[in-house]
Amino acid sequence: MLFSSFEFIFLFLPITLFGYFLWGKKSVHEANVWLLVASFFFYAWWDVRFLPLLLASILANFLIGLALGRFRFKKIFLIVGIAVNLGFLGFFKYADFFIQTMNRAFRTDWNFLHLVLPLGISFYTFQAISYIADVYLGRTNAEKSLVNLALYISLFPQLIAGPIVDHKMMIPQFSSKERHRFNAEGFSAGITLFSLALFKKVVIADSLSPVVADIFGRISSLSMLDAWVGVISYSFQLYFDFSAYSEMAIGLGKMLGFDFPTNFDSPYQATSVIDFWRRWHITLGSWIRNYIYIPLGGNKKGGKRKMLNLFVAMTLCGFWHGAGFRYIAWGMMHGGFLVVNHWWRKFSRAHTLHLPRIFSALLTFGCVTAGWAVFRAPSLRDGLRLIKRMLNFHRFALPAGGKIENLLSFLHYFKVQFVSVPTYPFAFLLLLSVLSFCFPSAQKIVAERFRASWKWLFATLAALFYSLYTMAGNANLSEFLYFQF
Repeated sequence: MLFSSFEFIFLFLPITLFGYFLWGKKSVHEANVWLLVASFFFYAWWDVRFLPLLLASILANFLIGLALGRFRFKKIFLIVGIAVNLGFLGFFKYADFFIQTMNRAFRTDWNFLHLVLPLGISFYTFQAISYIADVYLGRTNAEKSLVNLALYISLFPQLIAGPIVDHKMMIPQFSSKERHRFNAEGFSAGITLFSLALFKKVVIADSLSPVVADIFGRISSLSMLDAWVGVISYSFQLYFDFSAYSEMAIGLGKMLGFDFPTNFDSPYQATSVIDFWRRWHITLGSWIRNYIYIPLGGNKKGGKRKMLNLFVAMTLCGFWHGAGFRYIAWGMMHGGFLVVNHWWRKFSRAHTLHLPRIFSALLTFGCVTAGWAVFRAPSLRDGLRLIKRMLNFHRFALPAGGKIENLLSFLHYFKVQFVSVPTYPFAFLLLLSVLSFCFPSAQKIVAERFRASWKWLFATLAALFYSLYTMAGNANLSEFLYFQF
C-alpha cells in the first residue's frame, strides 16, 4: 500500500488513527497491539506471502535478544543473529546476482531462482541487526515485550523505506502513556508535513519520471545536453521522491505521537561529499558508521587504515543498495570521493587553502550526479557511457529556437552549435535547483516555523488537495523509488 494512494489516505490511515487513539485511552499495550495489527495489514496488502518472513524475522530477533541478555557465550548468539538476518536478506536479494556472477566467472549454467524481493527487507534487516548488536554491546537492554520489538521492526510509517530508527529511541515512546493520547499540536504538524511531502512526491518527483525514463532509455544516442538534463532530472527525482517518503513517514509518526529521526537535510546544499553524507539518508549514514565503519577500526588505527575503512564501508553501502555491479561501483565512487575529500581537508588546512563556497557546492553536486548516473543506468557499462556523454564536449550543443538561442546568439561566433532537441522542462529544473540549493527542507520548515494557524491550515489544504487532484488525473504516478528495496 502506497502513502500516495487513495486507499491509504481515505481508508487505512483514518481507521488506524481512530482505533489507535480509542485504545490509547484505555491501555498503552492494547493501542500498541492495534498498531501492530495495522502494520501487518499494511505490509500484507502488497503481498501476503511475505508476511511470514517478516514474522519469522521478528521472532528470531526477539529470541536472540533474550539469549544475549540471559546466557553466556554472547558472541556466538551475536554471530548467529547477524547470520540469520543477513541470510534472509542475502537469499532474497542477492541469490540471482551470485548465480549470475558464478555463471560468468566459471562458465557454469546454474538456473536463476527469480525470487521476488520482499518489501522493506533491506530496512527492517538493518534495524534488527542494530538491535541485537546494541544488546550485545550493552547499549540497550534485551526487549522482553514481543509486541514492542515487533512494533519496532514493523511500524508501518517507516517499515518500507525508513528512516532507520534506533531501538533505544523508540521503545520508551512505545511505553509512554502521553504519546498514546491525542495531541492536537503534534497531529496538526504531522498532517502538514505529510501533505507537503505528498506534494513533493506526486507533483514534483513523478513529473520528472517520463523525462528520466526517456533519456536513460537511449544512452547511446545522447548529446552532452541530453545527458546532463537526464542525470540532473534523476538527481531531483530521487531526492524529492525519497525525501518525500521520509517526511511522510515522519509526519505519520507525529500523528501517532512518535518522533522519528531526520533523514534528509537539504543534501544538495552540501559543500563537500563528507557534508553530503551528513545530509543525505542520515539514518543510513549513521548505521554504516556505527555498525560497519567503527567495527572495522574507524579512525583509531592510523590515517591509511581510516581511508581503507571508509572505502570498504561505502562499497558495502553500495552493495546494500542493490544486487548489481553498478551499485557496487556507485559505493566505490563515493568511497573514493570521501577519501579524496578527507585528504583535501588535511592538505588545505595545512596550507591555509580555501575554495569558494559556490565552487565547492557545484563540485560536490557534480560528483554526486556522476554517481547517480551509474546508480540509475541499466548497467555499469551504460552508466560509464553516460558519464562519458556528460563530458563529451565534441557533442556540446544548445537548444535551437526560442528564448535560449536568442539570448545566447553571440555564441554562434564561437561555433557553438544550436540543435533541435525534445522539449525538456528547463524552467522546471531551474525552479527545483533554486528550491534544493537555497531553501530548507519541508521537515525543517515545519519543525522550526509551524504553529497551528489559519495560514498553515490553508497551506496544508492547498498542498493536499492539489496532490489529490494530481493523483486522480496523472498517469505518471509511480511507486516510491525505494519502495521494493
